[in-house]
Amino acid sequence: MDEAKKIAAVLVGGALGGGLRDLVDVAVGQVHLFPLGIFVINLTGAFLLGLIQQLAVRHALPHWLVAGLGPGVMGGYTTFSTFAVGAWEALRLALWQGVWYVVLTAVLGPLCAWLGTKVVPAQATPEEEWDAEEEVSL
Repeated sequence: MDEAKKIAAVLVGGALGGGLRDLVDVAVGQVHLFPLGIFVINLTGAFLLGLIQQLAVRHALPHWLVAGLGPGVMGGYTTFSTFAVGAWEALRLALWQGVWYVVLTAVLGPLCAWLGTKVVPAQATPEEEWDAEEEVSL
């Protein structure tokens, strides 16, 4: 039953994340051939994924919820294929803007993920550590 709950959470979360990605991309758009919408999506997604991971560990969130928010919502919101298409388009249309897009995403994405983990203020003590039956990877 637990596995079915996780799968359902990922399916619903993926649909929500994909819809959210499209809304943000349309709202932000691009600036001088720079795919700003996808750039914003990737950075905010990295931040939120770091935040979700830290909250999961700190507050022992249920596995189905972590799966629904991480691989589900964030997996639908940010995808490598979206980044790859945005990079290809930017490189094809304006080489220097494409290079900036790829470099900035590669540098700022992991930084945003790290910042997301720092939003949760207190570190768990060993007694409070998440006692996971299985490792949940985002």
